[in-house]
Amino acid sequence: MIDVLTMRKKVSRYLEFQALKKHGSRLGRHAAPGYTAYLERCRAEFRGDLTPSEPVERAVREFEAKGFTLFWTPEGQRVAATILGKIRTEDAQGRSIWNAEGRYRGEIYTTFPEIEQLFRGALGTFLTAVYRAHFKIFFGILYKSERTEEAPSGSQLWHTDGGPGTCINVMFYLSEVSREDGAMECLPWDASLEIYRKELRSGEVQQRIRSLAASGETERDVKCRFYLEEISRSYRNRIEQPHGQAGLLVPFRNNILHKGGYPDTGRVRYACVFHCYPSVMPPPFPRYRQIGIPKVAAYPKDPATEF
Repeated sequence: MIDVLTMRKKVSRYLEFQALKKHGSRLGRHAAPGYTAYLERCRAEFRGDLTPSEPVERAVREFEAKGFTLFWTPEGQRVAATILGKIRTEDAQGRSIWNAEGRYRGEIYTTFPEIEQLFRGALGTFLTAVYRAHFKIFFGILYKSERTEEAPSGSQLWHTDGGPGTCINVMFYLSEVSREDGAMECLPWDASLEIYRKELRSGEVQQRIRSLAASGETERDVKCRFYLEEISRSYRNRIEQPHGQAGLLVPFRNNILHKGGYPDTGRVRYACVFHCYPSVMPPPFPRYRQIGIPKVAAYPKDPATEF
């Protein structure tokens, strides 16, 4: 006979998975719905244009089907070349512009005003078409990725970001990117969801986490290893690795399984990453020009906050 506690756990896991499937978020069934509700409000109040042209229309369809996509425009390539040129000049001058994690020390929007062209152009059109609403930029960061360790770690391992399902991450490559350069690898949403279902139903991850004191691992280590095992066992043929010319844009949902940034020895990957959300108002570009888009938190606690 199943005891009450076991039954409650099963019901709880079932409800968590249903919320994950509906809201596309690992925040849980209590927090995630608020972000979806705000998206619906943004859509209800939107009065703009929703007729993107190619290649944006194709990218929107692919994004909605898989949870990620890629597209390239000459405009994006020009922006990438300008930003990369400035970075290389700073490097050549011997300036300390990167921290220990390879993140650019400065605030990127005020340092590289060319970024605004992306959001006023094809990228902004894409975000508006996916949200069917206005968008806002929560933060943007710039990374220089090199192989400095013998094994990948952190975001170089399979992981999920764990934020709201309405968050769209955008990878913007400043130079040509390939497998050798550590281009990001993605697992489509349906495959990611199957792995999350197994994670919740089996309780295996939680059992491993309870043994952390003995193993010396972190909770993140346990989850990353579980995802790697599952992908290696059953989903190798579902992995995709978008690559292409400088200026390539790779929008992806916050909670698909993904990894990247572990190049071959001697290779370097330069990439900006933006986290975007729906909004009831058009993007406040004048504010971004003034104060930038620094990272102050992993995600907004209130979806209606303007930033």
